[in-house]
Amino acid sequence: DTKFKIPTPHIVSNVTAKEENNPKEIKELLIRQIEGRVRWRESIEFIIKNDVSKFVEIGPGKVLTGLVKRINKNVKIVSINSISDIKNYIN
Repeated sequence: DTKFKIPTPHIVSNVTAKEENNPKEIKELLIRQIEGRVRWRESIEFIIKNDVSKFVEIGPGKVLTGLVKRINKNVKIVSINSISDIKNYIN
């Protein structure tokens, strides 16, 4: 029963490694992501090809930061693990 709205900016699905903005399709892709193959590398490559050069990982650890760095060492990556990290990032 969860209502999805059209996202801004669009979402890149880990299932298709493509951009999606249709709320109904996003909901279906989230279900497929749990059950199926995740295309992490292809998703990150798609994002970088679409002029994104900065990534922010929010949460404990730096696993995703490390994975992105292995895909492309030229992008900027920030890892936020605490309130102080957020404050430093904003400033």
